[in-house]
Amino acid sequence: MSENHRGSSAAPSPRRVLTRDELLVVAHKMMDMNKQQAVWVEHTTFAVTKIANGRVLRSEDGELIRSSFVSSFGSGIPVVIQTNQHRDPSLRRVLEAAERLRPPPIPARLIEPDDPNDEVNFTFNDRPLLPVSLWSSSTVYAMNTVRGEVVPALVEQLRASGFLGAATLGIMARSALYLYRQGLTSYGEETDSELTITARTPDGTGSGWHGAANREWGRIAAPTVAARAAEITRLSRSPVMLEPGRRTAILGPAAVAQLVYAMAPAFAGALVRSRQSPLSDLSGGDRTTKLGRQVVDPRIVMTSDPADPLGGYLPFFELGGIEYGIFGYPTAATTWIDRGILTNLAYNVGGSVQYRLPAVDIPRSVHLRAAPGTHTATIEEMITNCKDGIYVNRFSNVNVVDNPSMLMTGVTRDGCFLVKDGKIVKPVKNFRFLESPFFSFNKLEMIGDAERVAFGLSREAGELRIHWPQLPVIVPPMMIRDFNFSGIADMA
Repeated sequence: MSENHRGSSAAPSPRRVLTRDELLVVAHKMMDMNKQQAVWVEHTTFAVTKIANGRVLRSEDGELIRSSFVSSFGSGIPVVIQTNQHRDPSLRRVLEAAERLRPPPIPARLIEPDDPNDEVNFTFNDRPLLPVSLWSSSTVYAMNTVRGEVVPALVEQLRASGFLGAATLGIMARSALYLYRQGLTSYGEETDSELTITARTPDGTGSGWHGAANREWGRIAAPTVAARAAEITRLSRSPVMLEPGRRTAILGPAAVAQLVYAMAPAFAGALVRSRQSPLSDLSGGDRTTKLGRQVVDPRIVMTSDPADPLGGYLPFFELGGIEYGIFGYPTAATTWIDRGILTNLAYNVGGSVQYRLPAVDIPRSVHLRAAPGTHTATIEEMITNCKDGIYVNRFSNVNVVDNPSMLMTGVTRDGCFLVKDGKIVKPVKNFRFLESPFFSFNKLEMIGDAERVAFGLSREAGELRIHWPQLPVIVPPMMIRDFNFSGIADMA
């Protein structure tokens, strides 16, 4: 049995989510009612405050208990039903309805626990969960105090800046448990917090954005986030139109993070081996992957580690993992790229058995940084060393348009500036770009120190349809030559 326990703390932790034992009661009840193979139960509490135009627009506090079960696994798509009804009669009706959706029986080989070659039997071995520390008592306490202590000062700071401002401040606590009849029990708990601020000039010609995210709310400096957003807004007033084309680009961490997050599926082993990824070997021989080859600049290292002090995450496959992986199965710390060389790909449990490689999810949480010994530079130093280029504060609406090359398109947003002879000379209208990070990360001029990036609260995240705040993505600013700004996004 694999378990993950929150480390002890000097101060007692407030409980805003169900404990492991409380989640187990619900999970066992579901399993006993209908002889399920696997059950997942999670409890999330959150406090979100939205500010707009100098006042609190609304507050969204809530909690959600969600349960799911997988009535079969192996080949095909498992049946997954979610419910927040845990009284016996309601729960029984949900389970009975789900049974009617059960897919055709799968081969007995896949569910026979005594078969030493059985995929399921392999799944429930004693591979331990990595110990992680993702819980902050101060973050949970902040759910009760942040509105009285932080929000009024933030509203006043935005009003005093003279700009129109909008901010989203969110705090979350979550516990999750996966239970399998064959013996695997995985449990973890986490807290997280995020603040994002967008400001706009009264005439509507300039805008700026800044954000911060951390497992511990006390490490987010709200006045600094607001001041940075206001400064970018001030500089971006009255932008001019500039001819698109290939130019040197200085990308802030928020811009780099959008590229890195979107490139994660390229590491899926099944996609690579089917030659549908830029990490596929297309030379025509027996090789199907570029493992062991240089794929980006040798100054780059890319890892995912549940125990990463900045970028940690619950150390098991979560619902929604690659290729309907066996959720709750421990995932390993992984180095994807080491000094520019591809070192690992992602496989679910079935794929790991087939290729005799560790089971690990695609890099949903990423720490991309400069290789040891690499000289790092600040954004200011990059600007000083740029003769002619564009500084991009962040990207938005980034989408992959071609999987084999991981070609992406998106637009610059909330801070785009022309750099000439080592100085920012004027704001420019937003560009659309067409670029692959596997191209651009091979055109690296300078790289900075990595930091965690805030992604903001989307509508889907606000309704807890996806993980929010976004799993940690820690990236540096980069200076890249010949970045493809393919068109103008702001035509007015």
